[in-house]
Amino acid sequence: MDIFPSVVAGLSFVILICNIAGNLLVILVICKNKKQSGANAFLLSSLACSDLGLAIGIFLYTISISYKITNWSSPDFIFHALISVYTLVAVAVERYYAILKPFVHLTRIVKSLMTKIVFAVWTFAAVLSCPGFFFETQLNKYRGKKLTSINETTEAPTWFKPLSIVYSYIILLFGLILPATIMISCYSSVIHNVWFNTDATKLTNTALLLSRRKLTKLFIIVTVVFIITWTPTFVRLIVTSYVDLKSAWIYDLFSTFLGLLGSTANPVIYSFRCP
Repeated sequence: MDIFPSVVAGLSFVILICNIAGNLLVILVICKNKKQSGANAFLLSSLACSDLGLAIGIFLYTISISYKITNWSSPDFIFHALISVYTLVAVAVERYYAILKPFVHLTRIVKSLMTKIVFAVWTFAAVLSCPGFFFETQLNKYRGKKLTSINETTEAPTWFKPLSIVYSYIILLFGLILPATIMISCYSSVIHNVWFNTDATKLTNTALLLSRRKLTKLFIIVTVVFIITWTPTFVRLIVTSYVDLKSAWIYDLFSTFLGLLGSTANPVIYSFRCP
């Protein structure tokens, strides 16, 4: 098993380089192209920035797990993960209004509103992840701390574990279940509308059919990638609450590695598909 952490660390480094290159290209293209100044471009650039921070954080977290280094904490990782997840949700909602409610999108979904949304995303992610720093500090305090004798250790109070488990479920709810529900609802509504509304059923133009198929495929890929790459990350918090931590480090590596893959796939899925 000694070679496994080294392999994961090496793969993580390669993916990190791809992540940095892809997201920097997205930011560069949006900054250089004056036409790309709308709400969607602003959210995509914000997503690219958050994915850059997330990728670096995940890489450091992976190294800390692989080689037992403690310079990157789990709450830091959760904070960056939440920012990326909520930005993905914001993109889904923005696409919903752009396609199904174009008038509302044109008049209300403006850059100033997107700035407020991005600020709210960072604030809410910080609020949700803050209790994690408290639990991690307390866990480090109680885990393996020696007192006056060799066999005496500091025991956590009875409230600590139940409260930390409740917090893990809260993170699961607000970090995965609700965001996934919103994304699925937005994208499924768009797919249903472009295929089954009255006007869409009358269209027989080949180009329009191909456009609908492309849009449907894109939104399905977005949803599937989101669920696959982020479910292990948030479920991990609950798993490690019930499983011996010594046997959970492999799951830690696996879940963080998938998160890194997801943040690297975002520029390909959301940006490189555009001419």
